[in-house]
Amino acid sequence: MPKAYCPMLSFKRIFIVFFLLAFAGIIVLSILIWQFNERRVLLLAGILCILILFFFVVLFNFTRRKKAEKDLQLSEQRFGALVDSIKDYAIFMIDPKGNVMSWNQGARRIKGYSADEVIGKPISMFYTDADNATGEPAYNLKMTLEEGHFEAIGWRKRKDGSLFWADAVFTPLYDNTETLTGFIKITKDISLQRLNEEEMQNNLAREKKLNEMKSRFVSLASHEFKTPLSVILSSISLVERYNAPEMEDKRLKHIQRIRNNVNDLKQILNDFLSLDRLEEGLVRNQAEPTDLRALVNDMVRNMQEYCKKDQRILVSISGDARDIMVDVHLLHNVLVNLVSNAVKYSPENSTISLHLQYGSKTVSFSVRDEGIGIPQEEQEHLFERFFRASNTTGTAGTGLGLSIVRRYLELMEGQIRVNSAPGTGTEFTVILKTSQQLAQRPGARD
Repeated sequence: MPKAYCPMLSFKRIFIVFFLLAFAGIIVLSILIWQFNERRVLLLAGILCILILFFFVVLFNFTRRKKAEKDLQLSEQRFGALVDSIKDYAIFMIDPKGNVMSWNQGARRIKGYSADEVIGKPISMFYTDADNATGEPAYNLKMTLEEGHFEAIGWRKRKDGSLFWADAVFTPLYDNTETLTGFIKITKDISLQRLNEEEMQNNLAREKKLNEMKSRFVSLASHEFKTPLSVILSSISLVERYNAPEMEDKRLKHIQRIRNNVNDLKQILNDFLSLDRLEEGLVRNQAEPTDLRALVNDMVRNMQEYCKKDQRILVSISGDARDIMVDVHLLHNVLVNLVSNAVKYSPENSTISLHLQYGSKTVSFSVRDEGIGIPQEEQEHLFERFFRASNTTGTAGTGLGLSIVRRYLELMEGQIRVNSAPGTGTEFTVILKTSQQLAQRPGARD
């Protein structure tokens, strides 16, 4: 490799040659005029001494300057090697026109380009199309010149087209004459930091929301507990008085009232506990092969004790019965909630129908009652937390049940529909996919 041209080395050679010629000329001249004028010779000798002194001063300064340049060059090489070895930061030079001048290992790792692919190319290649459309690259350089230092945080693009969240710092570079020679840009990938911050913010928001929900529930529960507890205390007092055989009917009536109000209190607590577990992310969809007919029949059998006087729960099943992959616990809670609502908002001597329909790709459950119904304009809010229809005043409840049902169905990738009108009853239909259905097992009940 040819050696680089060094202006200081050429100057040194010229200076030495010039000095030797001047020194030789003065000596020759001294010899020629020695015989004519001794005084002039002494003057020339003095000039020669001054010239020799000047030569050594210049040579000393030259040597010192050359050493300083060598040290600076070595320092720059070490600094360049250090910058190139940094892998956590993309550090590179940009010329005044916005083109890449250098490229380190960190830039290769973070952005995916090699030095040959980017040197001489505009920095706009690292920006998104949206940022390029608004002139973001030029704006970053402009602000760097105006402020002397500029930080930009936003999306940047890798070679493979993927995006990362970047923190980039620009600094202008000037030479000894204060002329702009370019910029240095340091970029760090802070995608993980941004993700952690977002997760922290989401956790804080969820915690705040949960605390607000708990506070609201405590306020609601303290109110809702009063009526059932008052009824229970009153009924217990009356049951103690109805001890004669002829008062058996009255005693049984109040025992039923106690049972119903205890169930109401139990439902309030179950709603809160279920919602709390959902908000904490503790509920998972754990599907297993399930005989839905057995599930429905067992659930209805347990719900009979909740029914009012002469209320009936009728079950019907149609379609190709088979085991279905489903979370038994989640589905059981969904059906219990819908049936208990039907019992609660329907009068005595009424019928509640539960129909199980097996389809080729779905299975559906329809719960229909003859109760008070739901106003049309309020149905869009049914699945919101704490929402209760305007015609439910006087009936215990938290307004959480249907919101919990919806969350359970979201976990099971199911749907729920409602069809209702005031005074004509309500029908809820739950639809679940059976893409993971199993063939009917030997011995399954018909």
